[in-house]
Amino acid sequence: MSEKYLDGLNPAQREAVRHTEGPLLVLAGAGSGKTRVITHRIAHIVARKLAKPSQILAVTFTNKAAEEMRERAGELIGAKMAGEIMLTTFHSFCVRVLRSHIQRIGYRKDFTICGEGDARTIVRRILGDLDGVRETFSPQRLQSAISLHKNGCDKPPPFPVEGTAAAVTEEKYRAWLPEFIERYQSALRAANSLDFDDLLSLTLELWRREPEILAKFQQHYRYILVDEYQDTNRIQYSLLRAIAEPRRNLCVVGDDDQSIYGWRGAEPAHILAFDRDYPNARVITLDQNYRSTETILSAANAVIANNADRRAKTLWSMLGKGRPIEWIVAGDEEHEARAIMQWLTHIQKKTGAANGDFAVLYRSNLQSRPIEMALRQAGIPYVVVGGQEFYERAEVKDILAYLKIMANPRNETAFLRVVNMPRRGIGDAALHRVHELCGKESLSLWDASLQAVRRGLVEGSAAAGLDAFHRLVETFRARFRRPDASLRAIAAELLDAIAYRAEIGRTCKTPQQFEQRWSNAAAVLRAIEIYEQSAKAPSLFGFLDENALDGDDDRPGKEKRREDAVTLMTIHSAKGLEFPFVFIAGCEEGLIPHDRSLRENGIEEERRLFYVALTRAKRHVTVFEAVARNRFGRDCMTKTSRFLEEIPPELMHRRVLAIRETIQAAMAPANVKSRRKRRPRPRG
Repeated sequence: MSEKYLDGLNPAQREAVRHTEGPLLVLAGAGSGKTRVITHRIAHIVARKLAKPSQILAVTFTNKAAEEMRERAGELIGAKMAGEIMLTTFHSFCVRVLRSHIQRIGYRKDFTICGEGDARTIVRRILGDLDGVRETFSPQRLQSAISLHKNGCDKPPPFPVEGTAAAVTEEKYRAWLPEFIERYQSALRAANSLDFDDLLSLTLELWRREPEILAKFQQHYRYILVDEYQDTNRIQYSLLRAIAEPRRNLCVVGDDDQSIYGWRGAEPAHILAFDRDYPNARVITLDQNYRSTETILSAANAVIANNADRRAKTLWSMLGKGRPIEWIVAGDEEHEARAIMQWLTHIQKKTGAANGDFAVLYRSNLQSRPIEMALRQAGIPYVVVGGQEFYERAEVKDILAYLKIMANPRNETAFLRVVNMPRRGIGDAALHRVHELCGKESLSLWDASLQAVRRGLVEGSAAAGLDAFHRLVETFRARFRRPDASLRAIAAELLDAIAYRAEIGRTCKTPQQFEQRWSNAAAVLRAIEIYEQSAKAPSLFGFLDENALDGDDDRPGKEKRREDAVTLMTIHSAKGLEFPFVFIAGCEEGLIPHDRSLRENGIEEERRLFYVALTRAKRHVTVFEAVARNRFGRDCMTKTSRFLEEIPPELMHRRVLAIRETIQAAMAPANVKSRRKRRPRPRG
């Protein structure tokens, strides 16, 4: 095989491809062609006959990334040879190891893998058996704490209850967690199941207890390549160190500046300490960026330079200077959302860019709601990645179902969703009788339920519950039909009438979960208010029509519309992706950086997250800030994100939209939650 595969590589990439003996760290900055280096290095090893394809182990974190690498390697060495490479994820590799050898450490080969959902069910079941804590802990956060503990993370697992008068103190929780994990592991063992963390930890245990098994893998794999090394946790790090001996032909590729998964155990220290672990290691930096303009990279470089715990690198580009970063200051989150929509259409008119060229990034999924609404109202298709669409969230569905019943009681989908929510004592047997009557006499569920009560077909609490539901609907239907009706006010009174806040509280395990879910409900009320302010003749039907999804063919967010749809996603979900135009919403303290993450992971990981957001952009970045943001039904004044202030002013163009009225409203005594002094801003 000729060395044509080296054509098109820059000097640093070529050096990394050709270095084949001993440990190698490739510091691959954002957009610097790291996948190209890995696949070309595989081609070089095969071309030089340094190893058979089957003697190469290449590990990444997702099946999608593994398949992409296999395809690209196949273009260089042929699909047959590429198919022989052990190109896999950590978990898939460990399953292979355990299927062959797990009986050596006392487990059965026919184990099943317990997915995250099944694992959470086990956590909930164990919590349900424990008096005094079942309503205290969030199963999801407790599951995360268990995972960190099992992966050998140094920092204490996060307390699953935050800032509350919990029945269990944090100190007691720390002492109690090992016992809980033991019960959790016993439940897994009884089911002959392994969770994802077990796949890693038991492989390491196997190798430590049975060194001759490890030796077979060490002898077989002559070259080991690892992608996204900055995302490795303690167990993965130990697995790699073990299998790389004694040849130490270990090539790790990653970027400590893009380590954003500390909350699940990733440790950028593994990159920082690589040449300490391997004193003879070669370190090669890929700092030429093939994605972004000089302006974007200069901004990203300036921000990340404020992190102390990193390997110094400065990205550069030959793609031209590009336009300054736009910094748009809006009044509140609704104003910000409209600004995003308007700025997007402005760019499209000037450049001819397609919807699919745009990504709107945010720190929290909760930020998507007003953005989705603004895009929907403008008829701009979008897809939400890494989170539910606003209108798919349970609280939103509940409230909209109630509003649909008020507009049309014969809406059967809405009827079934809300007839016994909150609980009215209407059991399955009563609903079965209603369904039977519906079928016998061709009645709607609403009419059948009325007749079932009148004819005595349902009795007791079920009859009382249906009667109360009927009276509630008729009362509020009449109120919504009044010409002078305030839709938002009546909707709020409806939620009070059904004690919806208490209903949410009843089903929430933690105050954080409650706040998040009630925030969704409050957002629906805010959406009604916005509709009333903008509609010429607001009505309940008008609101429902505006917010109704069209058919499946036209619904925003469907997969088939992805090619011509704006992408909405969290910054974490955007990792590894690129878009010509990137909008970053909510550039304020408390969001970017996020207040809870600051407490758990520190400022440096939050700064790395913002760095990742900036470096997703190919042509242009726009950052958005709101001077007031609605949280849990109250307007709060905000502070500018410190990360914006770390970008040199000459790289940005700042636009302050008409926000005086928003500021005055937010500062009114009834609305003010915080009057914190805002940070000084560079002049735009």
